[in-house]
Amino acid sequence: EIARRICSEDFRIHFLTSEPDGSNPGDDVLGAESFARFLDRYREQHPSVVFTEVVRAVDGAHGRMLWNMQVGDLAAGGIDVFDFTEDGLVREVWSVNGTRTHRS
Repeated sequence: EIARRICSEDFRIHFLTSEPDGSNPGDDVLGAESFARFLDRYREQHPSVVFTEVVRAVDGAHGRMLWNMQVGDLAAGGIDVFDFTEDGLVREVWSVNGTRTHRS
């Protein structure tokens, strides 16, 4: 699992959007193992969602990635902003989605 390889032990993620019931399960993620479990649950609940990377940029301790998401006829884009540890592991992510896709 990629989350276990690239995330730090104190990894955190912040999502702008909530689940349909108003909950924010991403807020409870702390560490690589916790994030791996979160991703497993997400994939179980949303098996037809496909994310694709559009472009990324890394500047030392910080990075950005534009992505698109497709599920059925619904498509949207988003951006993730990363902070890295000195060892290059992902320490923190802010993830926001929009209402249209990015152009590649």
